[in-house]
Amino acid sequence: MTTPSPRLRPAEATDLDAVRDLLTDVFLVDPLMSAIAGAAPDPRAALEHLHHVELGATYLNPDHPGAMVDLAVDDAGRLLGATLWDAPADSSNATDTGNPGNPAGPLGPHDVPPAGLDLGLLGDAWELCLLDGAICEAERPAEPHWYLYMIAVAPGARGTGTGAALLRRGLERVDADAAAAHLEATTRRAASFYERHGFVDSAILNSAGRLPTYWAMTRPKRRHH
Repeated sequence: MTTPSPRLRPAEATDLDAVRDLLTDVFLVDPLMSAIAGAAPDPRAALEHLHHVELGATYLNPDHPGAMVDLAVDDAGRLLGATLWDAPADSSNATDTGNPGNPAGPLGPHDVPPAGLDLGLLGDAWELCLLDGAICEAERPAEPHWYLYMIAVAPGARGTGTGAALLRRGLERVDADAAAAHLEATTRRAASFYERHGFVDSAILNSAGRLPTYWAMTRPKRRHH
């Protein structure tokens, strides 16, 4: 029996709760995010809150045009997976370090936390969020690039090609821009998936034992003939 291909569509503001819940379910057991959220008084509530704020402030915010969210849904409209991308930033948005890409991590312009963030709910997890963001940012490519912030596939949709379909959709935009793409993989299994789509390891990310080891990966820009 053939599994139907998921239908891909752009996310809308009304998808916020469904995307938040998917991200929370998936990343609560991710090695990196579980270590970060585990420092909060209530790990699930903290991670759900962090995703809600990031989606509302950035990824599903119509005033933030550089963010792109693709969804995979089934024939009944149920959410199967999501990808969160940041488009290359122009030079007017470059960081103080000269990196023309958008900053990784939870901070907005001028290192200001997103509006509505409850630092009490996050507790010690907030410091680890900042550490993760700084580690990732230090290894971002110097050239303008698309950044895959998150990819999440519902447990019941794994092995159906949903993640690959979502990633290919994003990489179509990357190649249309003749740009590089960058991400972080938190397991070697995930890294192997990205390698099949042209990504290569660019750095090992570690924090002297405060967070699990993970990997920065870059897909060089494709040449057009």
